[in-house]
Amino acid sequence: MSPYPIGWFRVAASEALRPGTHQNLRVFGQELVLFRTASGAPRLIEAYCPHLGTHLGKGGCVEGENMVCPLHAWRIGGDGSVVHVPYSKATPRIAVRSWLLREVSGQIFVWHHPDDVAPEWEPPVLFEATDSNWTGFLPARTWTLRTHVQEFCENGADNVHSTWLHGQQSVTKSVEVDRHVYTHRTAQRFTFFGLVKALAKEAEGTLDISCHGLGIVVERGQVTMKLTMEYCLVFFPLPVDDTCIELHSVLSIRRLPSELATRLLWKKSAAEMSAIIDQDVPVWESKRWKERPVLVAEDGPIHAYRSWARQFYPKTQAALRPGQTG
Repeated sequence: MSPYPIGWFRVAASEALRPGTHQNLRVFGQELVLFRTASGAPRLIEAYCPHLGTHLGKGGCVEGENMVCPLHAWRIGGDGSVVHVPYSKATPRIAVRSWLLREVSGQIFVWHHPDDVAPEWEPPVLFEATDSNWTGFLPARTWTLRTHVQEFCENGADNVHSTWLHGQQSVTKSVEVDRHVYTHRTAQRFTFFGLVKALAKEAEGTLDISCHGLGIVVERGQVTMKLTMEYCLVFFPLPVDDTCIELHSVLSIRRLPSELATRLLWKKSAAEMSAIIDQDVPVWESKRWKERPVLVAEDGPIHAYRSWARQFYPKTQAALRPGQTG
């Protein structure tokens, strides 16, 4: 089964890719080069020059709108085509693969479809990125994990694990499915939340988890203690190869009257989130995918989530890591 589902996947933060710079990426089991042209457009192309196979990102550079090969200075355009050979009157009509990108809410996303079908939806616009009442999205943490993107996203549908693994209670209020978006609305009671311990013995709140495909997970929550905290935590699971993913996270919180208190709350919240994910990591990296799990009613809407997720695989195949059986 494919480790590379259909959808939009975040490959970089916008601010990390300045005009004239590039990054070497390994995504979907392939070596790619992400670069920003002089005019400011992000481009993503296959890493290897069509001439002799030189890696464009290792010693190469960006000039104008093109990536320049370090070995013979062939210019490769953002669409992957050879646009200039400096020592020849001929320009071969050949191209490497290029990938469709979108730049939204301070992040750069790539569209992946195994059959090169055009995008069927767009990445969500996150209002917290530009609303002055919020901090904007700041990078929280990145993990490299031996798991599948679907395993990570399924965490949000698994209510009971929150109690036994994280010391929190999660109760489903509703599940909403709108084509590529799966939203799980929950009521939460926090007893492990480290920040809460300093303010109250426990706290209640709400958490709405929206999966936009399997590459963008938006968590909007509210926690009520001696003060009310509102936050938006976004996870970007990215398939690296058939065994690993990168998990990127960014966090925005609604500003408090005190800027110092806002910074401290953001820092504490990011640390708490990181600690919770760290509890999940050994489980994800050692568990076996069960195609037909045995569930009880209290487990949460796992079946509904998996039914929704099938649309992101060719011929509605469910996600299963290579070498595993259900």
